[in-house]
Amino acid sequence: MRLTADWPLIAERDADTVLVLRELVAAAVGEMPAERDQEVLSCRLGLDDRPAQTLEKVAEALGISRERVRQLQTRAIRRLANSDAPASRKLRQVLAELSCVERVPSEAGPSAAERLLDLSDVLLSSVAPRQAIPLLARLAGADKVRADNLAAEASTIRILRHETARREAARQGRIERATRRWVALADEVNWFGDPEPALPHAELEALRETENVDRGRFGAWHCPKLDRDVSYESETELRAIQLLSFAPQIAYYQEQPLAISYQFAGQQRTYYPDLLAATVDGRCILIEVKPVYEMAMAVNVAKYRAAVEFCRNRGWGLVATDGNRTRRLLEQRTVDPRLETTLAAALEAQGELSWPQVRAAAGSLPLDTLGLCSLILKRGWTWHSRPYRLRPAPPPNSLGTPSEPIVHTPDRLPAETGPASAAPHVECGEAVTQRG
Repeated sequence: MRLTADWPLIAERDADTVLVLRELVAAAVGEMPAERDQEVLSCRLGLDDRPAQTLEKVAEALGISRERVRQLQTRAIRRLANSDAPASRKLRQVLAELSCVERVPSEAGPSAAERLLDLSDVLLSSVAPRQAIPLLARLAGADKVRADNLAAEASTIRILRHETARREAARQGRIERATRRWVALADEVNWFGDPEPALPHAELEALRETENVDRGRFGAWHCPKLDRDVSYESETELRAIQLLSFAPQIAYYQEQPLAISYQFAGQQRTYYPDLLAATVDGRCILIEVKPVYEMAMAVNVAKYRAAVEFCRNRGWGLVATDGNRTRRLLEQRTVDPRLETTLAAALEAQGELSWPQVRAAAGSLPLDTLGLCSLILKRGWTWHSRPYRLRPAPPPNSLGTPSEPIVHTPDRLPAETGPASAAPHVECGEAVTQRG
């Protein structure tokens, strides 16, 4: 038989090589002079187009005990390992070269146990590895102790392979789910102006407030796409980060990469958008991550306005999301017009409503948080929490125009413009400077 002991052909499951090797095993068993040896090995190894049989099945077929079958198998393997018949010699030679049980494999190649595991799959696929590997190891020249040790090592490798395959399958599942989720989320992105290229990945870095880091408010998750730990401030943000990490449409992203200046409550403030994502087609998307019900809060509305101006000046996209739902959900939500009329009248009459007053004004009308948030965005009402206050839309000239957003590098954060004695006011993820 002409057969090259070339391991890559086994690793790649080359059809010609596999068929010749299997024929070689059958020929070696067929050369054995004792018919009982042939019969036992044929049954146990799954030759003659039949699956491998257990000791119990072979014992039942031959009318002998299970222990007697085991003894006959051991004797047959010993005879096969010492046979001078041509096919037997060739089989032992090829297995010794392929498995490397008698020599050290090259550094780049698999170990002897890994090779035996693959050979058992190729030659004796219907035989349990714990039985096939010691047999192949003995035929390759290993003594019984080394054959058993190689079988134990191969068993560990097999478990690790199964775990790796399980993790890879889970990863592929996450990629498929993230792909579908991003397709839906991408349809919700608002684009402003002519699209401009995304910032180079090397120029992006996180602008974190060191005092918050020191307080341990952050978590970290290792991103396989970026090959580094990514910080997050909430489980909602973590879900968004994982979406970007597994969605193949995203080339790279950066957490809190920018500092944007905006005005709120008579103060000049700075906030850090949660994520900046670059798509594989070179576009740039600013992503603000918030629970949907928080998107209608007055401070978040002010931030969103500033982000709109920021993206408009750069041709970027913008989306506010919780990882699944978006701000547009609130903007397009259908609300009972009777509730809108009732709350508008109550606001006009009282000028400000607390939560109990909102509930009282709604009366028996259906009232839910998302529906109320939708009205706040549509009508331009102002909503503050802690304490809860709902106010009518301010006059147009009192809204003010958001100042030109400024991108700050870590060593160039906004300086105070007020008196030296005025301490900066800091809120969740934002730096606030008192206006002089």
